[in-house]
Amino acid sequence: MLDYYNNKIFVDDRSSSILCGYPKEIADKEGLDFLKRVIIPTNQDWANQVNKVAFAFFFNYEEKRRMDLTLSYDLGVRTISGSKCVLLHKITPFKLCKNGNLWLGLCNVSEALYEDSKNEAYIVDTEQGKKYNFINGSFVLSKEEVLANKEKQILKLIAKGVTTAEIGKRLGVSETVLNRNKRKIFDKLGVDSSASAIYKAYMEKLI
Repeated sequence: MLDYYNNKIFVDDRSSSILCGYPKEIADKEGLDFLKRVIIPTNQDWANQVNKVAFAFFFNYEEKRRMDLTLSYDLGVRTISGSKCVLLHKITPFKLCKNGNLWLGLCNVSEALYEDSKNEAYIVDTEQGKKYNFINGSFVLSKEEVLANKEKQILKLIAKGVTTAEIGKRLGVSETVLNRNKRKIFDKLGVDSSASAIYKAYMEKLI
């Protein structure tokens, strides 16, 4: 958990990736400044720019939709032993200040399968399925669509063997609307069947 208002970082004892081998007490003491300790210097300016632009994007987004946004990017870091690796960060709003700005962000961190940072960052509106890529210092709406929350929910229910009629009842939509949603899911994933959609979504960790 990242506390932007109080400049603190709260790390789950079971999650060690972000600590890069350092004792949790150091992260507790240094707060968000701890990230400066582990981020590779050549990545530092880029990371600062991404965060600055992301905060501006977030604050200028429609306030009632801000909690639907997630920020994802990779970072090159060095562990306490000096070894280099790349961490994937995904930050989801957890709590907003009274003025609607981001106070607490839930940060999910995992190790990348590649060795060097690709300097890729993007913001996703998880409810609308819109993606904004970080290009030339700003977040730009991508032509690539991602699965919206409702579409993910539909796929998960299909994967569990729930019938179309039952899914419609659970989500409060007609069978016609549901079939239209399924068609949109297929188009986004580039498939032509529910089985293929479920397989691809799981393989690409979309659900």
